[in-house]
Amino acid sequence: MALSRPTTRRPTPLSGPPVVLPAWLDGLAERWWAASPRARTAVALLAMIVVLAAAIGHAAATPYGPPTTVLVASRDLLPGDVLTDADLRRRTVPRDLVPDGALRRADGVLAAALPSGAVATDRHLGDGGVVASLPAGRVAVAVAADRLPMLTAGMRADLVGADHDGRATTLGRDAIVLAVEAETVWFAVEAEDAVPVTGAAAIGSLAVVVLPPCPPRRRSPRPPGPAPGPSAGR
Repeated sequence: MALSRPTTRRPTPLSGPPVVLPAWLDGLAERWWAASPRARTAVALLAMIVVLAAAIGHAAATPYGPPTTVLVASRDLLPGDVLTDADLRRRTVPRDLVPDGALRRADGVLAAALPSGAVATDRHLGDGGVVASLPAGRVAVAVAADRLPMLTAGMRADLVGADHDGRATTLGRDAIVLAVEAETVWFAVEAEDAVPVTGAAAIGSLAVVVLPPCPPRRRSPRPPGPAPGPSAGR
């Protein structure tokens, strides 16, 4: 008669001595199961609300910082406009995308064009500096310097904008560089060109075509004098 080999049982996750929990966790578990079903349900709902609020807060906090409120133009504003509460409205944007000098209230006179939706800053207000050097019939427009080639005050350029299909349009002709700051270049443009130039600069579609300096005026040649008549004979 053949003898059968003894079978060995494979260990399972539940085999062996019971898991010993830390004292604080063991006491918490006993309190949990000792509580009434209504109390456990309330605690579970509160935990879900806390987790949901944390998830919403994390989603709201973008990589550019938590949201903050700024004032933006409610319509296209031109140099010389006196700011009122009707000209600006509140908008929430990430903190790191707020430009320096953002206005906290509608106060001042614009020295540069402010297109609809743009953040109003103290650089758009007249300070007597850039505005004082404006040629007659021109207005000042601020453009971010990091999107432009190396420019110096006094240079002349055509300002060109491109649409999504790559078609270019001249937005401002013979613009004059008024001043070059650390982050901003100021152009003197015609008043009717201020809004399209500022709008193209805001979306990063503005290009600059540098023009040669104005050539010196040449003196017009003198008109030829009358031809000398025949000399009288002796």
